[in-house]
This record gives sequence, structure tokens and C-alpha cells, in this order.
Amino acid sequence: MEQNITKYIDTIPKSDKLYRLNWRIISLFFFKPFSLPFFNGWRIFLLKSFGASLKDNCTIYASAYIPSPRNLTMGRHSTLGPEVKLHIGKTIIGDKVTVSQRTYLCSATHETSSLNIPFIAGEIIIKDFAWIAAEAFIMTNITIGEGAIVGAKAAVFKDVDDWTIVGGNPAKFLKKREIK
Repeated sequence: MEQNITKYIDTIPKSDKLYRLNWRIISLFFFKPFSLPFFNGWRIFLLKSFGASLKDNCTIYASAYIPSPRNLTMGRHSTLGPEVKLHIGKTIIGDKVTVSQRTYLCSATHETSSLNIPFIAGEIIIKDFAWIAAEAFIMTNITIGEGAIVGAKAAVFKDVDDWTIVGGNPAKFLKKREIK
């Protein structure tokens, strides 16, 4: 019995793969080993050299996984914590945002209605004053509203409104965030 198997078509351009390979090599030798807080400026310099758009006083831990710096935008006084993982889609982070340890910002996915399951790059937007707590998962094409909090280990598959707190898997509204 013969099956009709569709040939896999890679939708990621070779130029993008080469760019990410170059960054991975540079990152391995010149980014990851420089983990002390003193070297944050050096890490920022390297990321900017590879196309990241980073504003003043960003903090990015050396253990953060950033596969495509040119797809990263961060506002003032924002932090990517230890072992945060980004995907190769766009990640846009506003001012005074904290992305806590071991969070996964999954800014890309695959088209499931095709047997080829082609890659689809999307984006994640995290607006000013938001906090993404430890080990949260944010799916592609999601906006986290201004001042919102995503609780620890939450899995976010829908946009989060401004000044709200969500948690759980899937993440659900818990309460409004009130600043005193």
C-alpha cells in the first residue's frame, strides 16, 4: 500500500539560518561566559551589534536564550531574567517590564492545517509596567497589557488586558491590579 507523503518544504530563509548560526557561535564564546552583572553592558553591546533594539538600562542575564537578537526590542529599565527563552519571532518589551526566570516567550509556531506544518513567525508584545512571573509560557501573537501581571507557571494563549492579573493553565483572569 503506497502512501502519499508530502515533501517537507523549509520556509525559513537560509540567510536567517546563517545569521542565527553566527549569533549562536558569538553568543557561546562572548555572551554566555560573561555572566557577572558587571558585564551587562557588554552583553547589551553584543545584542545591539546583532540588531537588537535596546533602550537605556536594560538588564539581560547571560543565561537568557535569544536565538535572533534582531527580533528583540526592549524599553527602558526592563529585564530578561535568568534562563528566559525567546523564540525566533519578534518580541517587543516595553518600559519597566520584568520577565522572570525560566519564562518561555514563544513568538513563533507552525501552520497545523498543512501536512508540511510550515513555520510561522509571529510576535509577542509586552507593554509597559508588566511583570511576567517565573516559568510562565506566552504563546505567539499575544499582547500582555500595560501593568498586567502573568502569574508563575501560567500559560497564556489569549491577550491579557491592561492592569489585570492572570494565572493558571490556561491563564484566566484573577483580579484587577490596583496600585496604591
